[in-house]
Amino acid sequence: MTEQIKIEPQKFEVKKFFGPFMARLELPEEVVVNLTKMSDDLLKNPNTPSNGQRLAGVIHDEKVIYQQDFIDAGVNEILEKCVKNYVYHGASDHYGNIIKDCMIQTQINSAWIVSQYENEYNPEHTHSGCEISGVIYLKTPKIKGRRKIPSKEGKPDQDGDIVFPYSSESQKNGEVLSKGVLQVEPRRGLMLLFPSWLLHTVYPFIGEGERRSISLNANYRIFMPTGKKQDGKEVMEWIAGDISGVQLQFPYWDKNKKIKGETK
Repeated sequence: MTEQIKIEPQKFEVKKFFGPFMARLELPEEVVVNLTKMSDDLLKNPNTPSNGQRLAGVIHDEKVIYQQDFIDAGVNEILEKCVKNYVYHGASDHYGNIIKDCMIQTQINSAWIVSQYENEYNPEHTHSGCEISGVIYLKTPKIKGRRKIPSKEGKPDQDGDIVFPYSSESQKNGEVLSKGVLQVEPRRGLMLLFPSWLLHTVYPFIGEGERRSISLNANYRIFMPTGKKQDGKEVMEWIAGDISGVQLQFPYWDKNKKIKGETK
């Protein structure tokens, strides 16, 4: 019998080689304060349009946010920068070092407040008419009876969480080499960015108070230099993304546009 080799591998890495990229970041306190004040004003204003009937959720209120509201709150620039950084990281993994020479355009094309109370929820859904979606948490209530240990099925309690069910196959027979569901407990100041096609759901909770968040949709476009010049300027070639669909999903982004059914 041949003696078993005892030498350990020189390099042993465990990485995520496929699946959707997601961004998870903590917004500065000043941004959270300004967004909360902005959302307070919009929720109190009876003239603020609502997306409630257009969206999938059973939610108390879902007021529209205009781009000008973000600008007035002093947060539009940092939110756009967060979206662009998310695209840059994903594109860097896909295209490698050439992305440094590329031009990335991003645009938030719709946003709304999600004011959620006890027993309200959002069923599994995706976002259409966009390529990137995101959520920012502004208020998180104290949830009654949330378990701190896994349930009998080996899954953590989901009360009030946002859950991304990416693959059901990895959940079969106690599979431990793959993770097909991402579960995130909301926390004030937390921002998530993810592909708009990714299924997600928001579970109800039991407890007093409001869980408030801001949802947003965005598009992007990436251009690569061709090495050619026209009128003294570098000619760029489109390689990924699409900004052409901006404002098609929600007509509210431009505050000056009259909304169908709205009177002035």
